[in-house]
Amino acid sequence: MVRVEQFFNGSHDSVGMELASAKLLEEKGVDYRVIELTERAVTVEDVVRYAKHWIDPDEICKTIILKDREDRIYAVFLKGGDRIDFSKLRRVIGKASVAAPDEVEEATGVKAGAVCPLLLDVPLYVDERVFMKERINFGSGNHLYGIEMSPKDLAKVMDFKVVDAAKV
Repeated sequence: MVRVEQFFNGSHDSVGMELASAKLLEEKGVDYRVIELTERAVTVEDVVRYAKHWIDPDEICKTIILKDREDRIYAVFLKGGDRIDFSKLRRVIGKASVAAPDEVEEATGVKAGAVCPLLLDVPLYVDERVFMKERINFGSGNHLYGIEMSPKDLAKVMDFKVVDAAKV
């Protein structure tokens, strides 16, 4: 069990939960915060609506699972309000499309909306715009919790390639 320390508006809460993502961040010595949600979140709008404490919508990121014609799985991590530019991405991974919900669950072990980029075992592409933020937050592997951290620390925890993948 990972004990997660949380600081909100000067108050201190300690929450006991089992989150593989939080455990990994602790093992790597990365500063992070767990974001608690009151209900299951799937979309960026859900995260904002259900966060127990205020969250900056511009810091929310998402992990999109893609599948190519040969059934190879990839992941793209980008800001929550951004959309994938498939013509840009095609130059990097070839032609791919968004995986169906059952394919997401099969590839990641969790349902769409809870995918944690830190826990993936597939090629991961991070959009360069993610690094323009001071803090980012994203799925923890559990629909009721998110992770917030500095994008500068992503390389301490996972392997990825930085790409220009978002529509502008």
